[in-house]
Amino acid sequence: MNDTALSGSSADLVERARGLAALLREHADEADRGGRLPEAVATALRDAGFLSLQVPRALGGPGADFRTAFDVYTELGRGCGSSGWLAMVLSGGSYMASLLGERARQELWGADAGAVVASRLPAAGTGRVTEGGLVVSGRWSPTSGVHHSEWVMAAVAAGDDTDLALAVVPTAAGSVDDTWDVTGLRATGSDTFVLDEVFVPDHRVLSLTRMMAGGYAEDHPDEPLCAAAVVPALTVTLVAPLLGMGLAALEHTREQLGASARRAGSAGVRYAVADAAASIDSARLLLLRALDDVEAGIARRARPGELVSARIHMDAALAARYLREAVRHLLTALGSAAFSTGCPVQRIWRDMEVALSHANVVPDPNREAYGRALLDLADAEAG
Repeated sequence: MNDTALSGSSADLVERARGLAALLREHADEADRGGRLPEAVATALRDAGFLSLQVPRALGGPGADFRTAFDVYTELGRGCGSSGWLAMVLSGGSYMASLLGERARQELWGADAGAVVASRLPAAGTGRVTEGGLVVSGRWSPTSGVHHSEWVMAAVAAGDDTDLALAVVPTAAGSVDDTWDVTGLRATGSDTFVLDEVFVPDHRVLSLTRMMAGGYAEDHPDEPLCAAAVVPALTVTLVAPLLGMGLAALEHTREQLGASARRAGSAGVRYAVADAAASIDSARLLLLRALDDVEAGIARRARPGELVSARIHMDAALAARYLREAVRHLLTALGSAAFSTGCPVQRIWRDMEVALSHANVVPDPNREAYGRALLDLADAEAG
């Protein structure tokens, strides 16, 4: 990794991602079969800064804002769903870890601005309070990108505190169990990260409650991104690789049907392609609105209100659903050929289905939260 590789404007970063898509596409089947990114792909992503995209510029990283990150993940997802997903998850880990104080940030990135941070936020471990920090044990599954990371942010329940602690530990301090055996996003290698009585100093521990409330912005007044509403912002970028997958599936389908006048002559096939394209466009528009809301909050250095925050999550969940529907329409358009192992659309379909199981885009909780916000139920119950 060199400083030049990590530098560049937003446009440079997006163009760099667009240029990598062909390499990712070339190795996508190999990655899917092997259950891990091929070395050529992992190296290219790391060297381009795409596994640590949101490490701040002050620390030598790309310092990408959320819109740039969204565009990068979309382009990578067009080449390979697992590659786009890993870039999104790992760069999100670097964003959250950047909220730590300067001592910890220097430990993470002082010697290598491209150091990668995996993360797993649902608490799957415990932290025993001791002098100067926590002693952490647990199993975090799945931990996407753990094989490509130097650090892991793991959520733990600490003592009697109801708040969750986010402990950042060297990956080498734990072990990895080979447990990722699924039908989609196979190449993410999202195995189980294990810690057994590992000491984590206080300066490498974040409070989940404070992070979600935007409380770390005051520690980094010169870094506007630290004022972002963390969960809404990361939820919008989570859907970006799915948008890339949907676009890739549409491109492949159009190419195949363009070469098959007989099948393209069917009105049902044309309807399916039109519905798919409209669903992808609808998803993109929802996501762009959500990004506007995220950026407006960053500009004000204030978290969005309950209604806007709920709408961001609803937009992301609905966009993800539209993208799933788009891929299903394209399977219909291609017919049985879509399920050939040589057809990229079946891989995209499998990747999409696994991605849609992520808690942040499961529809019903987001519908419930948005409905409550629209009806002011929280205020009514408080009164």
